[in-house]
Amino acid sequence: MATLVVRLPDGTENEYAITGELKLGRQQGCDILLTEGGVSRTHARVFEEGGTVFIDDVGSANGTFVDGKRIMEPTALTPQSEVLLGDYTLTLKAAPVRGSGARRAAKSAAGGDDAMPVGGEGPGPRATRAMPSIKKAPGGAKGAAGGELAKRPRPARPSAAGGARPAPAASGPSLRGMVGPWAGQTYPLKGKVIVGRQPPAAIMLDDDSVSRRHAELEVTSAGVTVKDLGSANGTLLNGEALDQTPVQLEPGDLLQFGVVEMSFEEDASAAPVRRGAGAAARGGGEDIDPAEKRKKLIMVAAALVGVLLMVGMVSSIVSPPAADVPTAPGIASQADQAQKIQELLSECRSYASSELGAPNWDKANEVCTQALDLDPIHPEANTLIRRIKLEKESFDYYSQGERLLQRLKPEEALESFRKIQKESEYFRRARAKAREAADAVTKRAQEDCKLYLRDSQWSAAVSRCGVYMAVWCQSVPRDDLQPPLGFTLKLEGRLRRNEWRPKDAMFVKFLIARQKMDPNAAPWVCPVAEVLAGDERAVDPRTIIAEAAKKRYPNKLMQAALLDYWGGRGSEALATMQKLRANYEAAQYHAQADELMKIMSTVDQLFKAGQSYLAAEDPEKAAEPFREALATDKMLMQELAESKPSFYRRNILQDFAEKSYQRGKHWADREDRRRACRVWKLGFSFYAGNPNLNKAAAFCSTRALEAFRAASSCNDMAIPLDYAVKGDGVEEMVVAKKAELGCK
Repeated sequence: MATLVVRLPDGTENEYAITGELKLGRQQGCDILLTEGGVSRTHARVFEEGGTVFIDDVGSANGTFVDGKRIMEPTALTPQSEVLLGDYTLTLKAAPVRGSGARRAAKSAAGGDDAMPVGGEGPGPRATRAMPSIKKAPGGAKGAAGGELAKRPRPARPSAAGGARPAPAASGPSLRGMVGPWAGQTYPLKGKVIVGRQPPAAIMLDDDSVSRRHAELEVTSAGVTVKDLGSANGTLLNGEALDQTPVQLEPGDLLQFGVVEMSFEEDASAAPVRRGAGAAARGGGEDIDPAEKRKKLIMVAAALVGVLLMVGMVSSIVSPPAADVPTAPGIASQADQAQKIQELLSECRSYASSELGAPNWDKANEVCTQALDLDPIHPEANTLIRRIKLEKESFDYYSQGERLLQRLKPEEALESFRKIQKESEYFRRARAKAREAADAVTKRAQEDCKLYLRDSQWSAAVSRCGVYMAVWCQSVPRDDLQPPLGFTLKLEGRLRRNEWRPKDAMFVKFLIARQKMDPNAAPWVCPVAEVLAGDERAVDPRTIIAEAAKKRYPNKLMQAALLDYWGGRGSEALATMQKLRANYEAAQYHAQADELMKIMSTVDQLFKAGQSYLAAEDPEKAAEPFREALATDKMLMQELAESKPSFYRRNILQDFAEKSYQRGKHWADREDRRRACRVWKLGFSFYAGNPNLNKAAAFCSTRALEAFRAASSCNDMAIPLDYAVKGDGVEEMVVAKKAELGCK
């Protein structure tokens, strides 16, 4: 039976056995999915007729080429033929000989639990190879309610040699390999054990007919059960296909994972079941001519030796290091939990970020709490929870203060702003609002204070003057409020040696009023209000840009043009520069005006080109003009480019991030995770404030680490690099590993 070899754009290969007809294309429903460039929805078909394999183009847009020539009708293929189909190369080769019996009709392996379509390769060295389709037993029973073992008919097992059953022993149940490099090897069973080609499988079967997570065996008090995990090539028990319903095993049962055959034993030291006896049992005990039997044995032995040599060579190249193979099912669950925690923390950070609008503190608290439920002592989760609590309280005080200020209640608003802690990001924003409220409070309080002091209404004066002084003192040095060390306060009369009096007359009158109300009152102390400390006021970004323009450009038209550019009014900015350029009395500014016009025009054109690519759902093409636009924008805005971004920079970063996430999701939905991560990483490199893109980058970083652990050769190193996100450390690990392996 011939095999179709599909070489992917990244150099990896997948194999598909050819029987009947195989459809190739990028549309779901094709037998072989090819999702990279140049492939039509249904591109071509490969079929076998009269022992010859043909390929036929079915009206594709870019054509199918055999040995460099575009075909217009079914064309016969030979092992020497080379087929180009978009970015893919197809060749033909004979199917490898295996000692597992005859094959039936082949189907695509894309339907397996872990198998991915062509173009959407996982982190392993190769995808699961297509195997003969397995007909499920009719009426397969589903699992009983409550998790009890399903009552389905158990396949009859072949008779053991001599009719003897292995005796149970204290060493516990196990699987024993029957063919290939696994022949004679024993795999003890304990708890839940995954059988597959890659971690988290505890029983690793390095054969491309075995899925990454192929089957699961579980040791219970009632015995050992087995179930298939939706593998591409199925799990057979005594020759019958299993589904995802657990089935009880008995000593001597034969299990087949892909083409790998094993026997189940309750005694790890028991001898393996002989293949000859099993075959005789399945064949009904027919007599076989000794010469014919000897001839068949010689053929099988020769094939087995060839398979052993081939598997040994492949294993030495692509097998992951033994240190990376989990030895217990618990390791997989711990890794899954750690990954889940990191995903939740990444989502929490996204909701708590202020880079893209106002943070959602309630949602951030909810997600971080979920992470703490998984690991109550996780340091980062606890730190985030504390920060979220602080910011949420500060946000509430800030919002309340804004509302009170709008309702013309400045004193109550100022009290809310005072409660905002300095560590909060709302502290800086509250300064301007608090100063606005303080100005309204002190203006009226100062007038009342003067009036009550003049009329000697001490009680009212203490109250109203106290409100004024609590704000006034925030910007007054401590030495003007309290007597120096070794001096005593004297409010009236002539000062003597070691006596001190404040310089501010109104402050002195306020202290006198306090003393008249209560001669034994404690010394007045300025209440702490860090939000009012100093005279820092929040400045409108436009004001900062205007001041920078005045310092940089002496001409007012140039200053106005820079402000228009910063606000996104590129046409107005260019028109202003043209007006300056037409004024010959300002010839000394013409050269500088020309340079400004060139920069502004370049940014505007690049911005529009990038937006056109985004509208066409192609962020990868938009990246180049956007990068150039950002670099040119920085030449113009200089030190303010990052802190006070222009209209162009803000929109490039946010729009590109959003479109990159959507495009990456398009590929992820089509099981092409590597391409999805390439797009997500591109968007993340522009802007890290998009919550969805942040989560996607965390997913890619996790996949990169998994792929790196599974890589064992130089050719495997391209896979983790496709997933690696800048800053996650995987790229550095790959560089070190390449140096260790001596890769070029």
